[in-house]
Amino acid sequence: MNEITLSKLVEKGFNNPRVLVLGDCMLDIYLDGECNRLAPDVAVPVLDVNAVQCCLGGAGNVITNLCNMGAKVSVVTMLGDDHSAQTIARDLRLQGIDTSNILFNPNCQTLTKTRLRRENQCLIRYDIGRVYHFTPDLLQKYLADVKKMLRHIDIIFLADYDKGNIPDELIQLLYQEQQKNPKIIAVDSKDYYRYNCLRPDLVKPNYEEACKILGHKPQNERVTQALEWSESLCIISKANWVALTLDKDGVILFKKEEEPKHYPVPALNEGNFSGAGDTFLTVLCLAYYNKLEEDIAIRLGIKAAQIGIHKSGTASCSCEELAQELSHKDDKVIVDLSSLGSVCDKLRADHKIVFTNGCFDIFHAGHAHYLSEAKSQGDILIVGINTDESIARLKGASRPINTLNERIEVLRALSAVDYIVPFGDELSDDPIPVLEKVKPHVFVKGEAYESEEMPEMGLLQILGTQLVFIPHVHQQSTTNIIQRVQENSSQLLKKIS
Repeated sequence: MNEITLSKLVEKGFNNPRVLVLGDCMLDIYLDGECNRLAPDVAVPVLDVNAVQCCLGGAGNVITNLCNMGAKVSVVTMLGDDHSAQTIARDLRLQGIDTSNILFNPNCQTLTKTRLRRENQCLIRYDIGRVYHFTPDLLQKYLADVKKMLRHIDIIFLADYDKGNIPDELIQLLYQEQQKNPKIIAVDSKDYYRYNCLRPDLVKPNYEEACKILGHKPQNERVTQALEWSESLCIISKANWVALTLDKDGVILFKKEEEPKHYPVPALNEGNFSGAGDTFLTVLCLAYYNKLEEDIAIRLGIKAAQIGIHKSGTASCSCEELAQELSHKDDKVIVDLSSLGSVCDKLRADHKIVFTNGCFDIFHAGHAHYLSEAKSQGDILIVGINTDESIARLKGASRPINTLNERIEVLRALSAVDYIVPFGDELSDDPIPVLEKVKPHVFVKGEAYESEEMPEMGLLQILGTQLVFIPHVHQQSTTNIIQRVQENSSQLLKKIS
């Protein structure tokens, strides 16, 4: 799916699936103010509150994200019978949610988390309420309401924060109903053993949860450690996709009997990370419903979470915000060739366009020198990069060492590179289709190609493109690096994702 089509799909609300959310709704309260004095009576810091913000948390934040993304959301849940419960119900109604299936239990306190913040830094959090519990009558009504709602939905989203709203009887009901009329199921929980009978489509453990589930201790090299968990997490959860979130270290996607894939994320020094996992999983779920490729689905989830993190309250993202991010003009990556042609047509009148291409697998000093020299040949440098499948065809099944997403992130960080274009399919592994759209003023290759016959030579002559060969940095190549590692280590350099 090209970027334009993807942006339109997102902007239109992912085709507006009907989603039933089950789980623990909470109220998040943020008290923001200044702390410049001590209380005279007890000599403790005083926060002078100048702003109060209430947000839906837990399953409530999932609902907010789904609604903002265009889904038609239903909810069956239980709250206490107090002011916080009424605030949650009111906020849900403001989002167009039918609250007639919310049960109020006077014997419970609604889970409420209050954060005191100064300059967006949390000083302390205090909680009200510990767990929701059902009376026999409330449980029967709850199960009956869920069974009724299942007739009219496409997706079941289980937001289990271990606070009591997902009793065993509900899982048994869902298991029985799945045998008759299966739905897409997404699960966010601390215990994926409970749900494996449902064979969920998506689950989202975080690193700490995965360590606990597998009985492992946290390590410094979290990505390396987590990449070894693929088979275990797939067996435990029986899920189709296991998206393991590692906060600053990105996301790893596990699928049964497939190699895991690691997706890095841009570094963030600050932000409000509460609810970011909810935002990620809701968008991933909607992408899955629309049968988007896994790389696109994960990328959308990461982008949405990044948008949410920059907000002052609990993280959330709308389809309009995500569509705008996808169409952002400063994005270096262009996957749609028609879009590439339009960009280059506009640039060509006032800029000298330079094009080069390569695998850029293990990035090294030779690559850095080469791209810097390529950029010096003109004003705009467009880099074609071979897809993972293309590299495997060209260099063998053990390559690439780094995935396309990882290689793109390295190129994206270089100031010399203006645009990045992935290319290569089962029909052709040369950049001719890209060159036809770019029509560069200068085509750059390494000096090793000077004595070789290149398939793109005929097109370059037709376009009137200048061909420039750049000297290589001695002994700098991915192949040489792999050989040096293997010669100096008993461990082979393995493909990691």
